[in-house]
Amino acid sequence: MSRAAAGPSRHERPRAEREARSARRRSRLGWVAYAVVLVAALASVVWRQTVGLERFRELEKVREEVAVAEAERDELTTRILELQRRDRIARYAEQRLGMHVARDEEVVLLPVPASAAPRPDSVAEEGR
Repeated sequence: MSRAAAGPSRHERPRAEREARSARRRSRLGWVAYAVVLVAALASVVWRQTVGLERFRELEKVREEVAVAEAERDELTTRILELQRRDRIARYAEQRLGMHVARDEEVVLLPVPASAAPRPDSVAEEGR
């Protein structure tokens, strides 16, 4: 009988079994590593989406606050412009303070004393 026909010898059989177990183990480790990488990638995507959603909500909240502040600013600007109108001030002065627009005979022009008048050279210096 030849050795090739009889199969592996009794010494070669354990070695072949060890190699087969080692190959199966490597195959299982490969699948486990693949599964770990896949789970990690999916967890990363979920984490990024969660963080992105939180940031989006914060951004929307800030945008709402900005819109409210801008509306309030516009409202206050309009109110200031209303309060600064000349006809409103004149009406208020008449009704509440008893004032009126001066007639020509009520206007008195006073001469400016020479000591209070600006000197020509000081006016030139202020213009610089």
